[in-house]
Amino acid sequence: MQFILVETKENIKKIAKMSKTIWNEAYKNILSQDQIDYMLETFLNKEAIKNQINDGYQYYLIKDDKNCGFASIKIEQKVFLSKFYIFEDYRNKGLLKQFIYKLKDYQKDIYLTVNKHNLKAIESYKKLGFKSIDEVVTDIGCGYVMDDYVMELSYEL
Repeated sequence: MQFILVETKENIKKIAKMSKTIWNEAYKNILSQDQIDYMLETFLNKEAIKNQINDGYQYYLIKDDKNCGFASIKIEQKVFLSKFYIFEDYRNKGLLKQFIYKLKDYQKDIYLTVNKHNLKAIESYKKLGFKSIDEVVTDIGCGYVMDDYVMELSYEL
């Protein structure tokens, strides 16, 4: 398994394209189609990804024999796992665990936000040792909100 740092327009374009399929797989039973479309256009179009990279986010292509998905982090006081999305066929194969293990190199606690209704993702994070530490509702515009748990994985250093 490879985690390839995204540094080219070509890889940004791949992530924007993959996100449409992955998000529709992941959120079809959680969010309305209108909200999925709005969030994709707002946060995962090529320009938005490029702007996030310029703002200090690191995007990674997750690749095996072909592209499996993508992830995004930002190094702050803690590591913020902003995104971890993989195609349905690659779920439950340990990719999240491998990526979290890679993040241990930063020797910092890791935190993330996860939709309160994304029970599969919440369970996956809990299996890796993440704990819910807060709840947050974020207005993202056009009448939509993100209703999330904040979860954290703490390391004893």
